Amino acid sequence: YEVCKKIKGDEETKDIKIIVLSAYLDEEKFKKMKEHGADVCFSKPLPLPQLKEEVAKLLGLKIEG
Repeated sequence: YEVCKKIKGDEETKDIKIIVLSAYLDEEKFKKMKEHGADVCFSKPLPLPQLKEEVAKLLGLKIEG
């Protein structure tokens, strides 16, 4: 949580998007990560197409095909 807080709490880095990829499926921890600045949280394994889609959304990009 500290890394998220540090990144989002710094004026120079606050706009960096944070994606958390965890081996554990724990909704409470994911909720806490989002409260501390994570933009999205996923459990592994995460299919590559889903990861690409979420990254594109965060960056405001459109995926073709």
